[in-house]
Amino acid sequence: MRFLPSMLIIAALGTAGPALAAPTLTSSTPAEQGEAAKVTRITLNFSEAIDPATSGVEVLMTGMPGMDHHDPMKMGGVKTAISPDGKAMVATLPRALSEGTYAVHWHAASKSAQKAQGVLTFTTR
Repeated sequence: MRFLPSMLIIAALGTAGPALAAPTLTSSTPAEQGEAAKVTRITLNFSEAIDPATSGVEVLMTGMPGMDHHDPMKMGGVKTAISPDGKAMVATLPRALSEGTYAVHWHAASKSAQKAQGVLTFTTR
């Protein structure tokens, strides 16, 4: 049997694998631009499983009551873990965050190495 070029194209299209997509942030606790109290954990939920070796967060205090013009301050001692299903990254803090505003800079990569990054902001009281 002789293959025609059009048959080869159809065969190639039929064997295409799944599309590679970067993980997207679907929700978080605290919520984006939300307000919370006694925050000791920050949970980021993603659209697909992420790779723990190439995913992480940095938590910065961006505003403090009574100090209008201070530089962002990095919060130390943050430990991250990935949920058993791989779709959530949990940042555990050594103590509750002080009153103020915060930015969580996150980066995540899917198991297929597609990368994404973003910033979650919230306020504590």
